[in-house]
Amino acid sequence: MPLHDASYQHWTGMHLGIWSRRSVIARQGLQACLENRWMRHLLVLCWGGAALLAAGLFALGQLLVADSLIVQWSANLDPVLQTFVRLLTQWLEQHPEISVRTTQNILFYFGCRWLLPLSLAAIALAIPHLVTRDLSSNAITIYASKAVGRLDYALGKFMMIFGLLGLTWLGPLVAAWFLGNLLAPDWHFFWHSRLALFNTLAHVLPGMAILSLLALGVSAVSAKEKTTVAIWVAWWIAGYALAGIAEETKPWLRHFSLKHDLDALALARFRLQDDVELAQQNIPVLGDMLKDARAQLPAVLRDPPVAGSRLALSLMCGTSLLILRQKLKPE
Repeated sequence: MPLHDASYQHWTGMHLGIWSRRSVIARQGLQACLENRWMRHLLVLCWGGAALLAAGLFALGQLLVADSLIVQWSANLDPVLQTFVRLLTQWLEQHPEISVRTTQNILFYFGCRWLLPLSLAAIALAIPHLVTRDLSSNAITIYASKAVGRLDYALGKFMMIFGLLGLTWLGPLVAAWFLGNLLAPDWHFFWHSRLALFNTLAHVLPGMAILSLLALGVSAVSAKEKTTVAIWVAWWIAGYALAGIAEETKPWLRHFSLKHDLDALALARFRLQDDVELAQQNIPVLGDMLKDARAQLPAVLRDPPVAGSRLALSLMCGTSLLILRQKLKPE
Protein backbone atom coordinates (compact mmCIF):
# COMPACT_ATOMS: atom_id res chain seq x y z
CA MET A 1 0.00 0.00 0.00
CA PRO A 2 1.57 3.40 -0.95
CA LEU A 3 2.46 5.85 1.75
CA HIS A 4 0.56 8.62 -0.04
CA ASP A 5 -2.73 8.42 -1.85
CA ALA A 6 -1.89 9.37 -5.46
CA SER A 7 -5.46 9.13 -6.71
CA TYR A 8 -7.33 12.14 -8.11
CA GLN A 9 -9.03 14.36 -5.56
CA HIS A 10 -11.38 17.13 -6.59
CA TRP A 11 -10.41 20.61 -5.43
CA THR A 12 -12.74 21.77 -2.68
CA GLY A 13 -11.19 25.15 -1.92
CA MET A 14 -12.28 28.58 -3.12
CA HIS A 15 -11.61 29.38 -6.78
CA LEU A 16 -10.04 32.81 -7.25
CA GLY A 17 -10.05 34.62 -10.56
CA ILE A 18 -7.36 36.66 -12.24
CA TRP A 19 -8.62 39.87 -10.65
CA SER A 20 -7.84 38.38 -7.25
CA ARG A 21 -4.18 38.06 -8.26
CA ARG A 22 -4.17 41.59 -9.62
CA SER A 23 -5.74 42.90 -6.43
CA VAL A 24 -2.99 41.23 -4.36
CA ILE A 25 -0.37 43.26 -6.25
CA ALA A 26 -2.37 46.45 -5.74
CA ARG A 27 -3.10 45.78 -2.07
CA GLN A 28 0.48 44.91 -1.13
CA GLY A 29 1.85 47.96 -2.92
CA LEU A 30 -0.68 50.28 -1.30
CA GLN A 31 0.08 48.89 2.16
CA ALA A 32 3.80 49.43 1.56
CA CYS A 33 3.13 53.05 0.59
CA LEU A 34 1.05 53.71 3.69
CA GLU A 35 3.88 52.46 5.90
CA ASN A 36 5.82 55.58 4.93
CA ARG A 37 5.53 58.24 7.64
CA TRP A 38 5.54 61.11 5.15
CA MET A 39 2.76 59.48 3.18
CA ARG A 40 0.61 59.39 6.28
CA HIS A 41 1.34 63.09 6.85
CA LEU A 42 0.18 63.83 3.30
CA LEU A 43 -3.03 61.92 3.91
CA VAL A 44 -3.67 63.99 7.02
CA LEU A 45 -3.18 67.19 4.98
CA CYS A 46 -5.53 65.98 2.23
CA TRP A 47 -8.30 65.01 4.61
CA GLY A 48 -7.71 68.16 6.65
CA GLY A 49 -8.34 70.13 3.44
CA ALA A 50 -11.54 68.13 2.99
CA ALA A 51 -12.61 69.11 6.50
CA LEU A 52 -12.01 72.78 5.68
CA LEU A 53 -14.05 72.45 2.49
CA ALA A 54 -16.88 70.78 4.41
CA ALA A 55 -16.70 73.59 6.97
CA GLY A 56 -17.07 76.13 4.16
CA LEU A 57 -20.17 74.32 2.89
CA PHE A 58 -21.54 74.21 6.44
CA ALA A 59 -20.99 77.97 6.81
CA LEU A 60 -22.79 78.54 3.52
CA GLY A 61 -25.77 76.54 4.74
CA GLN A 62 -25.87 78.43 8.04
CA LEU A 63 -26.64 81.64 6.18
CA LEU A 64 -30.13 80.22 5.71
CA VAL A 65 -30.65 79.90 9.48
CA ALA A 66 -31.84 83.20 10.97
CA ASP A 67 -30.45 82.62 14.48
CA SER A 68 -27.19 80.92 13.49
CA LEU A 69 -23.86 82.12 14.88
CA ILE A 70 -22.69 83.27 11.46
CA VAL A 71 -25.74 85.50 10.93
CA GLN A 72 -25.39 86.93 14.46
CA TRP A 73 -21.66 87.50 13.94
CA SER A 74 -22.34 89.40 10.70
CA ALA A 75 -24.19 92.05 12.75
CA ASN A 76 -20.79 93.17 14.12
CA LEU A 77 -19.37 93.89 10.67
CA ASP A 78 -19.26 97.28 9.00
CA PRO A 79 -22.39 98.37 7.09
CA VAL A 80 -21.02 97.42 3.67
CA LEU A 81 -20.25 93.84 4.70
CA GLN A 82 -23.56 93.59 6.55
CA THR A 83 -25.35 94.56 3.35
CA PHE A 84 -23.39 91.98 1.39
CA VAL A 85 -24.18 89.19 3.88
CA ARG A 86 -27.85 90.18 3.91
CA LEU A 87 -28.04 90.15 0.11
CA LEU A 88 -26.22 86.82 -0.03
CA THR A 89 -28.63 85.34 2.50
CA GLN A 90 -31.63 86.59 0.54
CA TRP A 91 -30.20 85.10 -2.64
CA LEU A 92 -29.64 81.75 -0.96
CA GLU A 93 -33.18 81.73 0.38
CA GLN A 94 -34.92 82.80 -2.81
CA HIS A 95 -32.90 80.83 -5.38
CA PRO A 96 -31.29 77.79 -3.71
CA GLU A 97 -31.30 75.86 -7.00
CA ILE A 98 -28.98 78.53 -8.43
CA SER A 99 -27.03 79.75 -5.42
CA VAL A 100 -26.10 76.31 -4.08
CA ARG A 101 -25.20 75.10 -7.54
CA THR A 102 -22.91 78.01 -8.41
CA THR A 103 -21.19 78.40 -5.05
CA GLN A 104 -20.46 74.69 -4.63
CA ASN A 105 -19.29 74.36 -8.22
CA ILE A 106 -16.76 77.15 -7.65
CA LEU A 107 -15.67 75.75 -4.28
CA PHE A 108 -15.06 72.27 -5.65
CA TYR A 109 -13.16 73.63 -8.63
CA PHE A 110 -10.67 75.20 -6.23
CA GLY A 111 -10.77 72.07 -4.07
CA CYS A 112 -9.68 69.95 -7.04
CA ARG A 113 -6.82 72.34 -7.76
CA TRP A 114 -5.64 72.60 -4.14
CA LEU A 115 -5.45 68.83 -3.63
CA LEU A 116 -3.62 68.17 -6.90
CA PRO A 117 -0.12 69.20 -5.66
CA LEU A 118 -0.52 66.98 -2.59
CA SER A 119 -1.48 64.08 -4.86
CA LEU A 120 1.59 64.71 -7.03
CA ALA A 121 3.73 64.62 -3.89
CA ALA A 122 2.09 61.33 -2.87
CA ILE A 123 2.99 59.87 -6.26
CA ALA A 124 6.62 60.89 -5.73
CA LEU A 125 6.68 58.88 -2.50
CA ALA A 126 4.96 55.91 -4.15
CA ILE A 127 7.07 55.66 -7.32
CA PRO A 128 9.69 53.28 -5.81
CA HIS A 129 6.88 50.83 -4.94
CA LEU A 130 5.62 50.68 -8.52
CA VAL A 131 8.09 49.21 -11.04
CA THR A 132 11.44 50.59 -9.92
CA ARG A 133 12.16 48.12 -7.10
CA ASP A 134 10.95 45.18 -9.17
CA LEU A 135 13.40 46.12 -11.91
CA SER A 136 16.29 46.37 -9.47
CA SER A 137 15.52 42.97 -7.90
CA ASN A 138 14.58 41.20 -11.18
CA ALA A 139 11.17 40.49 -9.73
CA ILE A 140 9.65 40.86 -13.21
CA THR A 141 11.14 37.48 -14.11
CA ILE A 142 9.64 35.91 -11.00
CA TYR A 143 6.23 37.36 -11.81
CA ALA A 144 6.47 35.97 -15.34
CA SER A 145 7.15 32.46 -14.01
CA LYS A 146 3.85 32.55 -12.12
CA ALA A 147 0.34 32.73 -13.48
CA VAL A 148 0.64 36.50 -13.79
CA GLY A 149 1.34 38.06 -17.16
CA ARG A 150 2.69 41.49 -18.03
CA LEU A 151 -0.82 42.88 -18.39
CA ASP A 152 -1.86 41.50 -14.99
CA TYR A 153 1.23 42.97 -13.38
CA ALA A 154 0.70 46.38 -14.99
CA LEU A 155 -2.98 46.42 -14.03
CA GLY A 156 -2.13 45.54 -10.44
CA LYS A 157 0.36 48.39 -10.19
CA PHE A 158 -2.09 50.72 -11.93
CA MET A 159 -4.77 49.82 -9.40
CA MET A 160 -2.29 50.50 -6.61
CA ILE A 161 -1.48 54.08 -7.63
CA PHE A 162 -5.09 54.71 -8.67
CA GLY A 163 -6.21 53.67 -5.19
CA LEU A 164 -3.62 55.93 -3.60
CA LEU A 165 -4.91 58.89 -5.60
CA GLY A 166 -8.39 57.95 -4.45
CA LEU A 167 -7.21 58.45 -0.87
CA THR A 168 -5.47 61.76 -1.54
CA TRP A 169 -7.63 63.40 -4.23
CA LEU A 170 -11.04 61.92 -4.99
CA GLY A 171 -11.92 60.55 -1.54
CA PRO A 172 -11.50 63.85 0.35
CA LEU A 173 -13.57 65.75 -2.24
CA VAL A 174 -16.45 63.28 -2.22
CA ALA A 175 -16.39 63.10 1.58
CA ALA A 176 -16.45 66.92 1.80
CA TRP A 177 -19.43 67.08 -0.57
CA PHE A 178 -21.37 64.48 1.37
CA LEU A 179 -20.56 65.85 4.84
CA GLY A 180 -21.10 69.48 3.86
CA ASN A 181 -24.54 68.77 2.39
CA LEU A 182 -25.40 66.43 5.25
CA LEU A 183 -24.93 69.32 7.68
CA ALA A 184 -26.95 71.71 5.50
CA PRO A 185 -30.30 72.94 6.87
CA ASP A 186 -32.20 71.53 3.89
CA TRP A 187 -31.96 68.08 2.29
CA HIS A 188 -32.48 69.75 -1.09
CA PHE A 189 -28.82 70.80 -0.96
CA PHE A 190 -27.90 67.29 -2.11
CA TRP A 191 -29.97 67.72 -5.26
CA HIS A 192 -29.03 71.34 -5.95
CA SER A 193 -25.29 70.56 -5.65
CA ARG A 194 -25.35 67.52 -7.94
CA LEU A 195 -23.54 69.44 -10.68
CA ALA A 196 -20.55 70.10 -8.41
CA LEU A 197 -20.30 66.38 -7.62
CA PHE A 198 -20.68 65.40 -11.27
CA ASN A 199 -17.99 67.84 -12.41
CA THR A 200 -15.68 66.66 -9.66
CA LEU A 201 -16.05 63.01 -10.67
CA ALA A 202 -15.82 63.79 -14.38
CA HIS A 203 -12.57 65.70 -13.87
CA VAL A 204 -10.82 63.80 -11.09
CA LEU A 205 -11.41 60.22 -12.29
CA PRO A 206 -9.79 60.74 -15.73
CA GLY A 207 -7.08 62.80 -14.04
CA MET A 208 -6.34 59.91 -11.68
CA ALA A 209 -6.10 57.50 -14.61
CA ILE A 210 -3.71 59.83 -16.47
CA LEU A 211 -1.47 60.40 -13.43
CA SER A 212 -1.43 56.68 -12.64
CA LEU A 213 -0.26 55.80 -16.14
CA LEU A 214 2.38 58.54 -16.15
CA ALA A 215 3.66 57.44 -12.74
CA LEU A 216 4.02 53.87 -14.02
CA GLY A 217 6.00 55.10 -17.02
CA VAL A 218 8.35 57.19 -14.89
CA SER A 219 8.87 54.36 -12.39
CA ALA A 220 9.88 52.02 -15.24
CA VAL A 221 12.55 54.36 -16.62
CA SER A 222 15.27 53.18 -14.25
CA ALA A 223 15.99 50.53 -11.63
CA LYS A 224 17.35 53.19 -9.24
CA GLU A 225 14.84 54.67 -6.83
CA LYS A 226 16.54 58.05 -6.52
CA THR A 227 16.59 58.43 -10.30
CA THR A 228 12.90 57.80 -10.88
CA VAL A 229 11.83 59.95 -7.93
CA ALA A 230 14.12 62.75 -9.13
CA ILE A 231 12.65 62.55 -12.65
CA TRP A 232 9.10 62.86 -11.31
CA VAL A 233 9.91 65.75 -8.96
CA ALA A 234 11.98 67.56 -11.62
CA TRP A 235 9.16 67.16 -14.15
CA TRP A 236 6.65 68.47 -11.63
CA ILE A 237 8.72 71.47 -10.52
CA ALA A 238 10.00 72.30 -14.01
CA GLY A 239 6.38 72.53 -15.13
CA TYR A 240 5.89 75.63 -12.96
CA ALA A 241 8.93 77.27 -14.53
CA LEU A 242 7.89 76.34 -18.07
CA ALA A 243 4.38 77.71 -17.50
CA GLY A 244 5.90 81.04 -16.47
CA ILE A 245 8.39 81.12 -19.34
CA ALA A 246 5.65 80.29 -21.84
CA GLU A 247 3.86 83.54 -21.00
CA GLU A 248 6.82 85.49 -22.43
CA THR A 249 8.14 83.12 -25.11
CA LYS A 250 6.42 80.08 -26.63
CA PRO A 251 2.86 79.35 -25.37
CA TRP A 252 3.16 75.63 -26.23
CA LEU A 253 5.86 75.19 -23.58
CA ARG A 254 3.23 75.35 -20.83
CA HIS A 255 1.78 72.03 -21.99
CA PHE A 256 4.83 70.24 -20.61
CA SER A 257 3.46 71.10 -17.15
CA LEU A 258 1.23 68.40 -15.71
CA LYS A 259 -0.48 70.81 -13.37
CA HIS A 260 -1.17 73.33 -16.12
CA ASP A 261 -2.74 70.68 -18.37
CA LEU A 262 -4.94 69.31 -15.60
CA ASP A 263 -5.95 72.81 -14.49
CA ALA A 264 -6.98 73.61 -18.07
CA LEU A 265 -9.15 70.49 -18.15
CA ALA A 266 -10.67 71.53 -14.81
CA LEU A 267 -11.57 74.96 -16.20
CA ALA A 268 -13.22 73.35 -19.22
CA ARG A 269 -15.19 70.97 -17.00
CA PHE A 270 -16.37 73.35 -14.25
CA ARG A 271 -16.99 76.32 -16.60
CA LEU A 272 -16.68 79.10 -14.04
CA GLN A 273 -17.64 81.65 -16.67
CA ASP A 274 -21.14 80.15 -16.82
CA ASP A 275 -21.46 80.39 -13.05
CA VAL A 276 -20.60 84.10 -13.09
CA GLU A 277 -23.13 84.75 -15.87
CA LEU A 278 -25.82 82.74 -14.08
CA ALA A 279 -25.25 84.61 -10.81
CA GLN A 280 -25.29 87.95 -12.63
CA GLN A 281 -28.64 87.19 -14.21
CA ASN A 282 -30.24 86.16 -10.91
CA ILE A 283 -28.86 88.72 -8.44
CA PRO A 284 -30.37 92.08 -9.38
CA VAL A 285 -28.61 94.10 -6.65
CA LEU A 286 -25.18 92.60 -7.19
CA GLY A 287 -25.49 92.45 -10.95
CA ASP A 288 -23.25 95.45 -11.56
CA MET A 289 -20.56 94.09 -9.24
CA LEU A 290 -20.56 90.75 -10.99
CA LYS A 291 -20.63 92.45 -14.36
CA ASP A 292 -17.40 94.23 -13.50
CA ALA A 293 -15.93 90.98 -12.16
CA ARG A 294 -16.90 89.20 -15.36
CA ALA A 295 -15.18 91.85 -17.48
CA GLN A 296 -12.00 91.41 -15.42
CA LEU A 297 -11.88 87.64 -15.79
CA PRO A 298 -8.72 86.41 -17.53
CA ALA A 299 -9.10 85.15 -21.08
CA VAL A 300 -8.02 81.66 -19.96
CA LEU A 301 -11.20 81.39 -17.85
CA ARG A 302 -13.39 82.27 -20.80
CA ASP A 303 -11.59 80.04 -23.30
CA PRO A 304 -9.27 77.47 -21.61
CA PRO A 305 -6.69 75.90 -24.00
CA VAL A 306 -7.96 72.35 -23.64
CA ALA A 307 -6.99 71.11 -27.12
CA GLY A 308 -3.27 71.52 -26.50
CA SER A 309 -3.56 70.07 -22.99
CA ARG A 310 -5.42 67.00 -24.22
CA LEU A 311 -2.88 66.44 -26.99
CA ALA A 312 0.06 66.84 -24.59
CA LEU A 313 -1.43 64.42 -22.04
CA SER A 314 -2.21 61.91 -24.79
CA LEU A 315 1.41 62.00 -26.01
CA MET A 316 2.68 61.61 -22.45
CA CYS A 317 0.42 58.60 -21.84
CA GLY A 318 1.49 57.04 -25.15
CA THR A 319 5.14 57.43 -24.18
CA SER A 320 4.46 55.80 -20.81
CA LEU A 321 2.82 52.82 -22.52
CA LEU A 322 5.85 52.37 -24.80
CA ILE A 323 8.22 52.48 -21.82
CA LEU A 324 6.15 49.94 -19.91
CA ARG A 325 5.97 47.62 -22.90
CA GLN A 326 9.74 47.69 -23.22
CA LYS A 327 10.67 47.46 -19.53
CA LEU A 328 8.19 44.79 -18.43
CA LYS A 329 9.62 42.14 -20.72
CA PRO A 330 11.12 39.31 -18.65
CA GLU A 331 14.80 38.57 -19.32
